[in-house]
Amino acid sequence: MLIRPRRSRRINGRVSSLLVALAAAALTASCAESGVVGKAGRDGGLPGSTSLPSFDNAPLPRPVAARQIPGPYTDKNGAVTGKLFFYRQGDSHSGNYYVCSGTVIKSKNRSLVWTAGHCVHDGKGGTWHLSMVFVPAFDNNRGDPNVDPSDLTQYAPLGTFSAVHVWTSPEWIKTGDEHGGDLAHDYAVIEVGRNDDGQTLDDAVESAGAKPIPMWFSAPTGQGKTPAMTIRGYPAAEPFNGMAQWDCTADTVQLLNVTELGPDAKEYRAGCDLTGGASGGGWFARAPGQATGEVSLVTNTSVGSAHNAHGGNWLAGPYLDARAKQLYNTADGSAAP
Repeated sequence: MLIRPRRSRRINGRVSSLLVALAAAALTASCAESGVVGKAGRDGGLPGSTSLPSFDNAPLPRPVAARQIPGPYTDKNGAVTGKLFFYRQGDSHSGNYYVCSGTVIKSKNRSLVWTAGHCVHDGKGGTWHLSMVFVPAFDNNRGDPNVDPSDLTQYAPLGTFSAVHVWTSPEWIKTGDEHGGDLAHDYAVIEVGRNDDGQTLDDAVESAGAKPIPMWFSAPTGQGKTPAMTIRGYPAAEPFNGMAQWDCTADTVQLLNVTELGPDAKEYRAGCDLTGGASGGGWFARAPGQATGEVSLVTNTSVGSAHNAHGGNWLAGPYLDARAKQLYNTADGSAAP
């Protein structure tokens, strides 16, 4: 099963009204790899027949059970992880909305979120997702299963942030698909506007004592051994419900060739049983020179085998190489909202 955004249903008639209004106000995409939010989306678990990369038949990683993180998430660790809500094209009137996870990353414009490419664009032949709203430290501590995306403020201790620009890799747009196409480039950056209090995204997370997460491209950067990583997100497919943050701490992370995706394609893979909804969530590790307790973002969740017939409970994410860094630099150079 590919780890995809998780679909939910409209709770009442207000759901489409807010997000459709946001879509109507948005501009159209300006080029192949970037757009102004208000265009298209993807979500929902995929059928069990979906193909998974072979990772050149490398041994499966040791399974790691996920751990629920107790809320509230307004602390230095929880505040930088958030939940992304959106529609895909054609679903705004039906009320079906979708969710992914994302990470607040360090940037000059103080407004960037790192997530998966399939959380912002359908891939080959598809379109941009509609009306994306990012909620850092999303916390449904009541366990309410009927989250209303037109009224997210009750779950948003740091506010809600509507996307204004989105970037994903041209490779994902050209060849990405729900059957495993071009997972090696399944990453994206979202620039968000300010919350209702006029704060930038970084202002909000810093008010909780958190720091936006720096990027660590091409890890392990000559260290030889891929470092241990913590994988975090909001899994929503069974047995999870998308209401809380969960993580896995993987002492062993594989960096593997995925030759069926291209001669230079690489993916990280680790044992972890997070499910759909955790897509786009960050993989964190301590980079060279970082102080104890500090981490960087190495990759994002893209694909996984958890709870299906493929065997093994693992997640994988793209190797963020020079092309990913270039995409980040483009987003980082965008004017502050």
